[in-house]
Amino acid sequence: MSSGRSRLATLRAAFSLVGAILQGGKGKTHESEAVTCTTRDPLLEGFGPTDVYTPVGVPPARAAVLMMHGLTGAGIKDHRIPTFAATVARGGMPVVLPEFPRMKKRLMSIQDPEDVLRIARAVPAATGIDKVIMLAMSYAAGPTYLAGRQMGPELAGIVTIGAYYDVEHLSEFTATGGVQAYGSLQPKVHNAAKQLEGRWVFLASAGRWLPDPSDAAVFAAGVDAWKDGKAPPWSEVRTRLSPEGRNLLDYMTLADPEQHAEARANLAPGVKDAFAKLTLRGKLADMKAPVVLIHGRHDVRIPFQESQLLRDELAPNDNVRLAILDAFVHAERAYGWSKFWRVAGDGVKLSRCGFEILRWAV
Repeated sequence: MSSGRSRLATLRAAFSLVGAILQGGKGKTHESEAVTCTTRDPLLEGFGPTDVYTPVGVPPARAAVLMMHGLTGAGIKDHRIPTFAATVARGGMPVVLPEFPRMKKRLMSIQDPEDVLRIARAVPAATGIDKVIMLAMSYAAGPTYLAGRQMGPELAGIVTIGAYYDVEHLSEFTATGGVQAYGSLQPKVHNAAKQLEGRWVFLASAGRWLPDPSDAAVFAAGVDAWKDGKAPPWSEVRTRLSPEGRNLLDYMTLADPEQHAEARANLAPGVKDAFAKLTLRGKLADMKAPVVLIHGRHDVRIPFQESQLLRDELAPNDNVRLAILDAFVHAERAYGWSKFWRVAGDGVKLSRCGFEILRWAV
């Protein structure tokens, strides 16, 4: 369905993606006349509205970009996304940005991989372009990889920013600030406010996997109170929970690694099952699609070691590139151009990624 395009145009498209990442969600590209953004009705039942960023006056691309937002309350209107999506589109690749209602509520679900797969398969009909590049941020990267395993030649490649590898690692880091499996290579960054936020996000999601529905209601009420700046003390929350709910609370709030490991063993079967379904560990060795992994070295939500572990598992796939960015935190740049060498070094790394992405679209 797509027509040919010059190598120069494809190169521009690839490096527009690099530029979007290097901007870190900052800027006003979405206000330029080089890109149009239209909001459409949901592409499929169960999704929210879809923003489509379309380049103006450039040849048609051979691949469209399907972009998945993470666990953000603003959904597709998160302040970083318009500039990011518009900068990618300016290079010639249309960007399809559907809203995932559960992720907008900041809830993880075992249905997320199936939702990503469904929407990815709808992109060719929505854009008239056969190939799709899946671009996912943060938590959404996990469901994206799981969906990508089930796709065929229509998948041109996967780009993830701030991905997780193992849900147990992610929960352990959120609870304790470290991950025992990393050994001596422990994360060196920490943010208490982000840690508290992460704990509530995990509790609200995992509470829905417990046998007693009242536990989910307790955690949901706690999240609402946290959003209002009135988060209840953990001791108060604990009194309102079932035994399974208390075990989950312990798991997400005990900072001592040994106590945390014991609490993990006591998690309810439904929680363990959900973790097993959402983890990537042991599932990606046979993935053939090309992959670019990007992670901020100073990420306080998901340690960059997770992308390193992903790279190691994907090692049998020769088309894998990893870039650890020194000027970045989670999905945005932490340092301005005053830290020129950090930003410039990241630019070099991302340029290599750009050449990799170029190969997908040629």
